[in-house]
Amino acid sequence: MRIDCDIIKDLLPLYVEGLVSEKSKAALEEHLEECGGCNKIYQEMKKPEPQVRYDREPAESFRKYVKKEKRKLGIKTALVTAVIILAVGAVRVFLIGGAFGLLMWDSASAEVFEDTDISHYSRYMGEGAEEEYAEKWDMNESIFPERITEKMHVTDYKMVYYDPWDAQYLSYLVAEYDEAGYHEETERLKKYASTEYIGYYGAEGFPEGCTLLAMEADPYHGFVYALKTGERQIVYVELIFCNYFYDLDYQEMIPEEYLPVGFDATRDNPYRREMLEK
Repeated sequence: MRIDCDIIKDLLPLYVEGLVSEKSKAALEEHLEECGGCNKIYQEMKKPEPQVRYDREPAESFRKYVKKEKRKLGIKTALVTAVIILAVGAVRVFLIGGAFGLLMWDSASAEVFEDTDISHYSRYMGEGAEEEYAEKWDMNESIFPERITEKMHVTDYKMVYYDPWDAQYLSYLVAEYDEAGYHEETERLKKYASTEYIGYYGAEGFPEGCTLLAMEADPYHGFVYALKTGERQIVYVELIFCNYFYDLDYQEMIPEEYLPVGFDATRDNPYRREMLEK
């Protein structure tokens, strides 16, 4: 049975350091012979270590450290950094049950968190958001309203959070405004410095009847945007993930008409394959 590429990538740092069992080594080598994408990452990891300046002590949480390094330095450099940290902590990891078991437990133990209570909105959005929802891979979510006001009538809302290894977020807010509120909000969104998104994850535009008001697009982390979908109705959406794909069944979590036409962030999406081959 072919091993999933994401498991292989999690184990590659241990393989490079010679810290996997013979059985795992054989499975990894068989996969690397067949998978050009994983082999390319492996070849990069074998290169001489770059001069990486550490802002944190290696004793800091490996998982949180790698997340931060990926944002600052890029995924290739972060993978090399991960090798260094894993080598330092390898003995400790194996004493408590083995690195493979730790990685699998971390992923399997993560639960999808959903909240549809609009009274909790400030927990996840704006300056007062709770810690795990405040960063969101540095995506600018100021397209969303800072808070829920009396000028808005919220007809639908959902916030989804999942963190099997890299945090992922999915939110949408459907709001109907009074006349004054709608004018004020559309003027605010028109001033937003929207970014290009066509082509990212196969996006071709939006369904008929939807007018894009503002867009924050990132080729690695996804989209945050606002759509006019009715006379005075605005839909706000954020699709934020990592590694070019959602580990969530996002298609079951958001109405299709709120998604860009052609949008594909599934694990084996063509856009991801293209980016990993570069």
